[in-house]
Amino acid sequence: MLKRAVTWAVRSYVGGPARSWVFSSVALGLIRLVTKTTGRREVVDLSSIKPGQKVVIEHLDISHKKQIKQIKKDKKRAKREAKAG
Repeated sequence: MLKRAVTWAVRSYVGGPARSWVFSSVALGLIRLVTKTTGRREVVDLSSIKPGQKVVIEHLDISHKKQIKQIKKDKKRAKREAKAG
C-alpha cells in the first residue's frame, strides 16, 4: 500500500517531461547529500592470512584525482628546476 502511494505521488508530482528534471535534480541532490554525510564504507578483506603474517593498512587523506594532479605538478616543477639549473 505504501509503495503504491509513493508511486502515485511521484507520478502525479512529475506530471511529464517538463517537470521531470526537477524531480531528478532533487533526487540526485538527496543521494549526494546522503553519500557525503555517510562517508566512505569500511573495506573488509577476507583473504587468507597465515599465523605470523603482518597486514599493513594504509589510509590516504588525498583522493586519487588530487594525487594525480600533485604528481603532475611535481613533474613540471622538476622540469623547470632542470631547465633553470
